[in-house]
Amino acid sequence: MNFEADRCVRVDELRRLLESVQEINLFILVIDPSDFGQSVENIYHLSFLVQDGTCSVRVADNGEPLVSRSDPSAREESGDSVNRKQLIFEFDMATWRRAIDVFAIDHPFIPHRTTTRSDSR
Repeated sequence: MNFEADRCVRVDELRRLLESVQEINLFILVIDPSDFGQSVENIYHLSFLVQDGTCSVRVADNGEPLVSRSDPSAREESGDSVNRKQLIFEFDMATWRRAIDVFAIDHPFIPHRTTTRSDSR
């Protein structure tokens, strides 16, 4: 599978997973506690869903970053008039480890993907 096709598959898998929740902590959603690299990939895949309006990211009053599903009918009605902003945040190994501890993440919400050497070529 080429990079673009793989990305589309991963984004669709994440879209289906998000259908099971109304709102979820960003770190609980994307962090794979056993694999920093897959956590980074999960953030990358989430960015496509935020970009197309499938979901949004907001910061709660308590500072918790939350991902929410967007209402499909509201997306269609608003078209290009939706006020979109970028969210940029630092995500390094120290942040990854701290989030695992702070949010007691012991298993990934997004299933761990096994990779082989041939997958990485």
